Amino acid sequence: MTLSGDARMGIINNFGDDDTGFTSRARVKFTLSGETDTGLSFGASFRADNAGGASSGDAGEVFISGAFGKLTMGDIDGAAQQAVGHVDGVGLTGLSDLNETVYLHNVLDSAATDPTAAYEYSTGGFTGIISIQNPDNNVLLGGVDLDPTVALGLKYAMGDYTFALGYENNSDVDADHVVLGVNATFGAVTVKANYGRLSVGTTDADQWHLSATYTADALSVTGFYGDEDEFGALGQGTNYGLGASYDLGGGAKVVGGYAKNDNSGADAFDFGLSFSF
Repeated sequence: MTLSGDARMGIINNFGDDDTGFTSRARVKFTLSGETDTGLSFGASFRADNAGGASSGDAGEVFISGAFGKLTMGDIDGAAQQAVGHVDGVGLTGLSDLNETVYLHNVLDSAATDPTAAYEYSTGGFTGIISIQNPDNNVLLGGVDLDPTVALGLKYAMGDYTFALGYENNSDVDADHVVLGVNATFGAVTVKANYGRLSVGTTDADQWHLSATYTADALSVTGFYGDEDEFGALGQGTNYGLGASYDLGGGAKVVGGYAKNDNSGADAFDFGLSFSF
């Protein structure tokens, strides 16, 4: 069993707030690992502040892996998100994570109960993932016993390029979501982009996100743009942000960022130190 952690301290002026204030946080993570006599690896991880949830599968994760692949259960991302992910964000605190793509798994996660289960298999540059939310969630959504969201993720890495495809479905809400992503590195610049189409009944909605990160020695500068206007209340509108970090070494960084939501006109910034242990 190993211990790791992260912490931060700084200042923040958040969306809708008139005043600048302090922000700080410290967290500890437990990582457990083992191996069977036949060579199967197994383990678990959870944060100390989520220990109660981890005991019931609503936080943390547990896995077993071998030549057959990897089986994971817990509070984990759906397969589409694991494959495609998000574009890069900015800020010490994440500034409401406006860079994040909307995934059906997360939209319905507040109504469902974990653990989610996922199976992953990799060979060469290819990775395939399939996931399903807990079938026995015992949750009613609009008077309907909610069926689990099922997702599929495919990813192929080739040198400086990674291509990904994700698919999610929930039959109870008649929803399908297809999302495509690509990451590419051009020298000191890494570009990430994704596009998603959500179909609910006969209604379609599109989203797309783009980020670019420039790295020079210890300095990294990131900008992102995202458009989720068609997702309505499920999304966060049109957003953009700019941020930078400077690596001090030893797990310490100076980090700052600015983000704005065009729909509301609200903006935010933060600045401070982040630490990893």
